[in-house]
Amino acid sequence: MINPIRERLTQGKPSVGSWLNLASPLAAEVMASIGVPWLVVDAEHSAFDLDLIAHTFRAIEARGATPMARVWNHDITTLSRLLDAGAWGLVIPHVSTPQQASTLARTMRFPPRGTRSCGSGRCLTFTRGKGYLDSFDDVVLCIPQIEDMEGIDNAEEIANVDGVDIGFLGPGDLALSMGVEQGHADHEQAIQRFREAFARAGKPSGIPVSDAKTARQRIDEGFQLIDISNDMILLRSKVEQEFGEFL
Repeated sequence: MINPIRERLTQGKPSVGSWLNLASPLAAEVMASIGVPWLVVDAEHSAFDLDLIAHTFRAIEARGATPMARVWNHDITTLSRLLDAGAWGLVIPHVSTPQQASTLARTMRFPPRGTRSCGSGRCLTFTRGKGYLDSFDDVVLCIPQIEDMEGIDNAEEIANVDGVDIGFLGPGDLALSMGVEQGHADHEQAIQRFREAFARAGKPSGIPVSDAKTARQRIDEGFQLIDISNDMILLRSKVEQEFGEFL
């Protein structure tokens, strides 16, 4: 089993995908069919239930893209059920300490490396026999999302945790926690501290952006995993563009 996101990042190349907030497998399939290489089901902030998540994963896979999810809490059962449903990586929000990151990374791996339990989940259809159990620990992506100054201060320790693969920034919640607007000089400084911390640890970092121009800017800075917007915002912006003069 090969995770194309991991493979690309290991080669030092950026990987650009998007987020899913419409709770629509069809929206996911449309985006994947265009060629978006990975899509993250936002189970934290949108109306996805687990059955719909599994259908969305199928739609993404059917068009050759890689499905991931952002979880809604740190509970071991939450992470396990999303992995069993077929996620190839999990973005875990509100990670602020290396202790949290270590627990989460272990939760995502089978013994002896971790504590993940095995059952008759959809994930076992990916291979025959024990192929999934034997190989997926090195395939899955553990992506803690840092969203406050405690996490920024601990970013290098989080990055050095065994099993943490990529650091992802939550710039909106980071700004809220700092009491500043996004784009404020202190906010931007915190963003760069985060990126530099993961770079020192030899691990890639990621960030969400609103458009391709900003994606190119962040890639030039050294960010590697880039989320360009989400299906809901892309739909809304296109409707505003085409209908603006008639509304």
